[in-house]
Amino acid sequence: KVPLAFGQKHKNILTENMRLRIGSGETWDIKVEQADDGHYYFTKGWKDFALDLKLERSDFVGFTFDDNSTFDVTAWGSDGCGKEYSFPHPYVVVDDDSSEDELLEQQEEETNVINPKFVIVLQRSHISRVSICKNYAEEAGLIGKKRVFLEYQPGGYRSSVALDFRSKNMRLNKNGFRLDFAKGWRDFRKATGMHFYRTYSFEFIPWKGVIQVKEV
Repeated sequence: KVPLAFGQKHKNILTENMRLRIGSGETWDIKVEQADDGHYYFTKGWKDFALDLKLERSDFVGFTFDDNSTFDVTAWGSDGCGKEYSFPHPYVVVDDDSSEDELLEQQEEETNVINPKFVIVLQRSHISRVSICKNYAEEAGLIGKKRVFLEYQPGGYRSSVALDFRSKNMRLNKNGFRLDFAKGWRDFRKATGMHFYRTYSFEFIPWKGVIQVKEV
């Protein structure tokens, strides 16, 4: 079901035949129908899409409208990590002496790749820590690191945050893994004005070597 407010505001783009596209390029054709209650629904084709992506009730799914009657779709599991269809990519190693032009070239080369990303709905339990799921930590190269830079967008505020791996007296997740943003996270959250119960993404940007945080 498409949110009512979105359907009312953007009904001109919701055509009967639309397409869903994921980051790796695969697409699914779907039908869009309006019900008597005013809501628009994805109907024929949606079930196949949901099954192929192994969507579950607790997953978070984002839709971004592109031209040509297409929605770009990104899905995250309940642990905040991308679903299994997301493919990691080789990271660009940036030398300290790289020129600005070289960095921009590397940035342009990455425009068509999928950076590691996870999302959370900021809860009271995230006041001083945020847990990072295992596959994200591996893809972003965080295993074994002591600290990482977080960068908030918009604005570009940047701060170093400690990584705490399997601290004592901390409950491990079902995979026997625990890695948290720890010391420095509280200050970063306050400085950037992040709000509880809003959704934020954490995207690793290889050419910068930072994790970019923004509201979604």
